[in-house]
Amino acid sequence: MEHINTLGIQEILPGEILAALQRDISEIKVALLGNEYNPAGGLLSRTALLESEIERIKSKYDRIMWTVAGGGAVIAIVFNLIMAFFDKFMYGG
Repeated sequence: MEHINTLGIQEILPGEILAALQRDISEIKVALLGNEYNPAGGLLSRTALLESEIERIKSKYDRIMWTVAGGGAVIAIVFNLIMAFFDKFMYGG
């Protein structure tokens, strides 16, 4: 409970400060870990979920990039072979 001293200044009792700190700590704990009704709602749980999603996306991106690089290499080799045959048969080289 708040009290006003003789100077008109509002004073807060130590017990009230402690109770407010306990409520704040409890709210922070729920925000980080979730609660019994929504254990997956905490920040730590959501962060772990997002990290696994990022790893999945990176893996997919890597597979796509390797496929594109391999396809580009095959296309380059085929193009070079076609050009070599074209040069050999057209110009007798």
